[in-house]
Amino acid sequence: MSTPTIKVLGVSAAEELVSGIDEKVNRRSGLSLHGRVTVFNQDGFFDTVRIRLLGAIRTKIGSQVAVEKIPSTTVTKTNLDFKPVYSTTRQRTEEQYLDFVCAVPTPNCTPEAFVPSMKLSGTTYLTKVTALTNRELLEGSCEVVYGLEAEFLRSETNQLVRRISCPVDIASGVAPLDVEVTSSNGAHKVEEVAKPQTRSLNRFLGSQSQPALSVEVPKMLGSIVSDSSTVSTGCRRLTVPITVNVSLPSNARRQAQSLLERDQLRCSLKAQWFSRRTFKTGSAAVESTVHSDRVSTQNYAVTLPPLYKSNAESSKYTTMVELDLLLPESIATPSISTDVLNVNYTLDLSMKFEGSRSESFKSAYTAHMGLPVALRASQSYAMISHRTFDPLLGFVEEQSLFAPPPYVY
Repeated sequence: MSTPTIKVLGVSAAEELVSGIDEKVNRRSGLSLHGRVTVFNQDGFFDTVRIRLLGAIRTKIGSQVAVEKIPSTTVTKTNLDFKPVYSTTRQRTEEQYLDFVCAVPTPNCTPEAFVPSMKLSGTTYLTKVTALTNRELLEGSCEVVYGLEAEFLRSETNQLVRRISCPVDIASGVAPLDVEVTSSNGAHKVEEVAKPQTRSLNRFLGSQSQPALSVEVPKMLGSIVSDSSTVSTGCRRLTVPITVNVSLPSNARRQAQSLLERDQLRCSLKAQWFSRRTFKTGSAAVESTVHSDRVSTQNYAVTLPPLYKSNAESSKYTTMVELDLLLPESIATPSISTDVLNVNYTLDLSMKFEGSRSESFKSAYTAHMGLPVALRASQSYAMISHRTFDPLLGFVEEQSLFAPPPYVY
């Protein structure tokens, strides 16, 4: 008898739950692995197959090593679930296959986010106190690995007949990620008051007052999506809605209101992404922790739409712009918090606002927002990472048609 095989067909991010597996895990991670087990001439050598997706985080710093297991997910099938393979001439062969779906597991410490396959490296120092104090450079590495295994059993005796396995790559680019501000204290938005750069007098608004300007962003900043304009580079982007509010002082003259309604704000913005990756071996000693920090800076210049009044009786003017931020490669994995691995992000926005009409704003305004953000797998999309699946033809490979498709006669 030929050796059975197991392989990965793809990884999907989908809203629907997969029956027969841990629904709680699947709903939280939002990722499912699609695989296939193939056997040749069953001949009753098994009646049950148990499929497990295993994962682990392994860290090493100097001579210290730590391994944190990621809880596994299991799918159990019977020999009756296998289907025959038909050749291109639609003749049945001795080969049979089983397609299955199992949830991508999540760590106990971070049940709301999956940990993608990754490799990290870095250095730290070990301080040795001797006759001459010195510092020893230690190399560190962190690896997240997954494996898929299938066990063929005879249920009446619980005898293990055969075990097969293959490595799995859980890519971080598979799942759409939602970006949420974590320091909003329960509010639905984050607001920052802008400060005028100079205190010059404004002859239209009075000698002791200027317009008050504030900036708002929602707590849920948006979802990271692929950028179609740079698809060849694999770049992704995040669209952040920014609302600007301008309030006139109570002693403002009618002429100032008229000028403000005809004005447009220009915004110069510097966006910085800070990513901090920390892995350790579990010890409390400083030398058992490695930090891998990255920063990416982007500059933008945009003209905001004209200011408008939401209420005729109000002295508050509003405008909004959607800022498209291109994400660097360092902003690719979800936020992670486990016993040995942590990945955290901060989005830093420095903004400068100026009016297109000098009569409205005698001074430029500046605002700074340091936003700690969490990246989590979105539940709003469904897709399969491997494009070998045709919804009409099924999986076509090696001159064999795994079916029969419903329309084949």
